[in-house]
Amino acid sequence: MEPKEVFDELKTILVTRLKFDPRRAVDLTLETALPKGIESSIGLDSLDFIELAIAIEERFGITMDESADLAPHFTSFDTLSRYIASRTAGA
Repeated sequence: MEPKEVFDELKTILVTRLKFDPRRAVDLTLETALPKGIESSIGLDSLDFIELAIAIEERFGITMDESADLAPHFTSFDTLSRYIASRTAGA
């Protein structure tokens, strides 16, 4: 799966699982930051990240290793999409 396809799926997850406003989701780009406290981010907090990780595991069939530092992968849609695409390659 290509990062762009993953990005589209992530936007769907945001709207359906995290109840993100669909009108705002239209304006998201790969460069959009995820964590709250960063300028122009969508403002996800720790609980949002847990819910997002669970949804990613379910949708893409990958396991998010909780013992690993996943924060660098959750900085933007680009980093997260590339991470997921690399984990699903050949799957």
